[in-house]
Order: sequence, then C-alpha cells, then structure tokens
Amino acid sequence: MKKLLGIVVLGLMLVGCSTTSSVVSTDKLKQDMTKSELNELFLMMMPYSDPFVYGAGSEFYSDINKEIIWGADKSLFYVFRGVSQPVDCGIIMCNKQGNGTLESWHYTLNDARESISKPTTKALTKKNDEPLNGKSAFTEAALSIDAVLSAKFVSDSSFFMVVDYVFGMDWNQVAEYMCGGRSRYGLGSTYFGITVFNTNKSKVGKAYCK
Repeated sequence: MKKLLGIVVLGLMLVGCSTTSSVVSTDKLKQDMTKSELNELFLMMMPYSDPFVYGAGSEFYSDINKEIIWGADKSLFYVFRGVSQPVDCGIIMCNKQGNGTLESWHYTLNDARESISKPTTKALTKKNDEPLNGKSAFTEAALSIDAVLSAKFVSDSSFFMVVDYVFGMDWNQVAEYMCGGRSRYGLGSTYFGITVFNTNKSKVGKAYCK
C-alpha cells in the first residue's frame, strides 16, 4: 500500500526524486540485498526507473535460479541469484516481489545476461507485453490492490470498483493507471470506463480506457 500511495499521491513527482545514477554513485546498491531492500530505494525515485511497477520487465532463468529485472526506462538491470519465486506484477504494481539476493547490476541487458551462466531453458516475462486472460484476470488484478473491496465488469463498457477509505488517495489517478495496464490482459483494444465508488456508494474516481 505504501508503494501505491507513493505512486498515486505524489502524482509522479519529478522534483526531488532520485535517479538510478544517483543511487549507484552514492553506493546505495549493495550486493546480497533482498528485493524488498531494493524496493525501498525506489520510494523516492522516478517511477519509470522502478523495477517493481507496471511497465518494468524481467527475465527468469529457472535452470540456475537467477533473474534479471529492470525499470521501464531500462537505465539499470539488476541480477538476482537464489531465485525460486520471480517477480509477478499486476496492472499498477507488483503483487509479488519474489525472492533472491542481488548479485550484480549493469547498464545494458546484454551485460546483465553475460554476467550469468547461459541456461538451457529460459522463461521470459515482459510485464507490459503478452496479454494474460482478459476480463477475469483484469478483475483479479484490481482486487489485488489493498483498498479495493470489490471489482467487476457490470457490462462490456463499464468496470465498477468499491474501495475503502484511504486518506489522500487519488482514485482518478488509480483508474488511469489501470487503463494504462489493460493491454497486459488482452484488453488493449477494448474501450470501457472505470468507475470507483466508496462504501457509501459515492463516486470517488473515474477514467475512460480509450
């Protein structure tokens, strides 16, 4: 929830945010740090540099239990070892960070790949590329957001959510993020509206997925 508030409430603030370059130059990256510890570094960083939100990418090498993750801007590529559970992302942020510890980081994907042994089998995941399972998966992803109490398509053109109260939450922005993430679920060419209600049945957010 902290991560979601950081993205939505701060409104993608650009002023005062760190960059991957500043993180590297100040030696904040450490070998053997966990994904949770890496995630903490991105609370005040540019969202498009964050490897734990929608638009990021990953490659999981199941043969050798290693994973490469990166942010949408592809400014830095992180190699994790001892990974049995890879990153799993939803329409706004990652529901599961997975496990593993940081082995190295690189400025290109090729360098990251070359730093690890070549596997015989590779499972490739691109978080904003291949569609998953349509409306049912989109609904499940919406329900994975902490404050969402219920969510469903009430018609082909309308998606309703009921949410709990969260101080300062901009549900219009959340709905816009969800529209941006719908292509991952095979809904990129599907036009519909997202309406957000509170528990008193008052509308608190709206976005049109065009």
